[in-house]
Amino acid sequence: KKKIFFQRSNSFAGLKNNDDINAVSVIGTFAEVISNKELLKEYIDYLYPISTIEENLFSQNQIEYDNIDLMQKFFYNFWKSRNPNSPDLAWNEYHQKVKSVNNEFRNFKIPGYLTDRGRVYLQYGSPNSRHKVENASSTYPYEIWHYYKLNNQTNKKFVFVNADFATNEYRLEYSN
Repeated sequence: KKKIFFQRSNSFAGLKNNDDINAVSVIGTFAEVISNKELLKEYIDYLYPISTIEENLFSQNQIEYDNIDLMQKFFYNFWKSRNPNSPDLAWNEYHQKVKSVNNEFRNFKIPGYLTDRGRVYLQYGSPNSRHKVENASSTYPYEIWHYYKLNNQTNKKFVFVNADFATNEYRLEYSN
C-alpha cells in the first residue's frame, strides 16, 4: 500500500477580473460597437502577446464558444482591467501597435503579431537598439534587440534568426 498526498488546484479560480464574466456590462462601451463576430474573434486573438496564461485560456474558450455577447464582455473586461478609466483608449493604442507589427513583421504564413519578433515587440515595446545583419557570409540573417531596462531587469537581449529565406520568419533563438 502506498499513499501520496494529492491536492487539486483550480487555475481559473484566481482569474483577475474574469471571475464572473456574465456580470460585465458592455452597454454604451466600445466593445458593444464591435458586432462583427469574426472581427471580434480576431481582436481577441490579438491579445495573445500581452495576456496571462489564464487570460489566453479564457480567450480561446470564448472564441471556441462562439457567443458574441460573451466575447464582447471578455474583450471589454480585458481592457477595463488594464485601464479602468479609459479602456477604449488602451485598446486603440494597442490596436495601432498591432497594425504596425502586422505590417513590419508578417511573413507569408503568419501575421506579424504571432511571429516571435511581433510578440516580443507587443509584450515589451520597442527595443532601445536593434542590430540587423542580413548579408553575413557565414551565418543566417539575424537581429539582436537590446533593451536597457525591461520591467525590473537590465541589459536584456533577444536574438532572432532567419533560417528560412523563403518565409522571412525570424525565430527567437536566444534571450537572456
